[in-house]
Amino acid sequence: MSAHYLAQQLINALSHGSILALLAIGYTMIYGILGLINFAHGEIFMIGAFACFGAVEFLEMSFPAGVFAAIAGSVLAGLLIERFVYRPCLKRKPEALTVFIASFGASLGLRNLFTMLFGDGRRPFPSAGFLEGIIVTESGLTVNVKDLWIFGVTVILVVGVSVFVKHTKAGIAMRAVAYDANAARLVGINGATAVLTAFLLASILAGVSAVAYGVSYGIVTPSMGYQIGLDAFIAAVLGGIGNVPGAAVAGYIIGLGEILFVALLPPGYSAARPTFVWALLFLILFLKPSGLFRPDMKNR
Repeated sequence: MSAHYLAQQLINALSHGSILALLAIGYTMIYGILGLINFAHGEIFMIGAFACFGAVEFLEMSFPAGVFAAIAGSVLAGLLIERFVYRPCLKRKPEALTVFIASFGASLGLRNLFTMLFGDGRRPFPSAGFLEGIIVTESGLTVNVKDLWIFGVTVILVVGVSVFVKHTKAGIAMRAVAYDANAARLVGINGATAVLTAFLLASILAGVSAVAYGVSYGIVTPSMGYQIGLDAFIAAVLGGIGNVPGAAVAGYIIGLGEILFVALLPPGYSAARPTFVWALLFLILFLKPSGLFRPDMKNR
């Protein structure tokens, strides 16, 4: 294996790691506040991709308008899930297993609904001219312009969300609710608003991630959120649940690991790529259950 080949694979992993990073941040924020896994987050991601696809292909909107449609579709799906799945459950203070089943049911229901409406076949995802093209470096490495766009947007969003969580009034309220919801309520912080903010931010990131996935892989399908949603959840665990930059870094670690797993092993092993991710999860839970980084938001 040459250094040139390894460097090329590192570049190829940029877009995949960015997709996982944005999704992992959504998982880590919702779990950090509620202490619960939103298993429907992958479907929020999928709905954003279909919203962009429908806006560009059927409504004949421009690609930038399709990006906003993806964000709007994901936000709408996320807020509806919060309103009709999580909020009724949490009002009754149920066991964690009850909320887990409700979340899992929402995931299956949305995936099956879109399969019924659109079929389970792959559809070509739209793109834009400014995302096309390849840059060739003097050393012979090739960089897709779309990968640079995806990476750049991801870095901006990760920094923006980190600043929001740490330095804004709404972000500090979210962290307070995550640390101690009862104490936060006593000082006048509205826990419901903090939860809604977390779902809003997570859904926006899922919408952007969905567009990045569609542009990178060129497809949209009702089942697209399942495996990548699991990978992103594992990235959230690896990064330390509640740590926004940690979730992003872990997303790139897993993205790089998956790309190298396929690139460095014989082709017959490529189907076992999910096994690598789960093996990494078990290793994390065994060696460092709290993740690689200290949680900034952690539900007590």
